[in-house]
Parts: sequence; C-alpha cells; structure tokens
Amino acid sequence: MILRNATGGVIFAAYRKLFHCNDALEAELHAILEGIKLTIEHSNPIIMVQSDCAVALKAISDDSLDRSAYGHMIQEIKFLLTDRVFVPVKVSRDQNRVADCLANFGWCEDSTTCCLGQPPPCASDLAVEDCNSVILE
Repeated sequence: MILRNATGGVIFAAYRKLFHCNDALEAELHAILEGIKLTIEHSNPIIMVQSDCAVALKAISDDSLDRSAYGHMIQEIKFLLTDRVFVPVKVSRDQNRVADCLANFGWCEDSTTCCLGQPPPCASDLAVEDCNSVILE
C-alpha cells in the first residue's frame, strides 16, 4: 500500500503478510482500508483511491448494503469515508506496479515493513514511475 500527497510524493508505504486471506479482492480491501485509515490521520478532506481492482472500487462506491463475505470491511471503509470527498479511480495493472510489488513482498516475506516519506527499497524506482496524475474537476 502506498499513500501519496496531492503532488504525488510518498507519505507512507508499507507491506505486510496477510495470514488469513482468501483471495485478491480481500487483500485489496485490506490495503484500501489501511490506506484510508492512514489518510484520515493526515486529515485529507479528499481521498482518492487508485486501484486496479474494479470490483473493490465498485463495492465501496455503491450505496447499497454489501452482503458478501467482505461486507463488514466494505461497511467499515464506507463509514470511514463519511463526510469526506471520495474519488475512486480505476487504473490499469501497469499503472499500479508499486502496489503490486509491495503486495508480492508482503505475500512472500514473513514481516511487516513501513516507511515514512519514501517507499521500501524494493519499490523505490517503481514509486516514481507509477505516480499517476489525476485532475479533479
């Protein structure tokens, strides 16, 4: 998971092993939830979530109650987004390589890594290349 400021600078980047994770959707929702929690701590009124998982973005954008196995996480994400401007942005996997790299390290390593102000060394080059600019209207 990588958290950026409005100019694309890295605020926080992290990976961790999810010991009980059923599929990619659950992993994506965990990353989004953790990212939103960290964003709220920085008091950003606009939260833009860039993800290559259209299903996750649709689930957290939808106003209906999600009764899936991940409904509790989706509900928590929606609650955290209350009174904030939420901008879901679907990006391609090619535009999301740093998050993919961090997820792979989290899956392979039995550790947690958190870096403030910069990505972990394993993703430093990708963090610069993957900075996707989005214009809010």
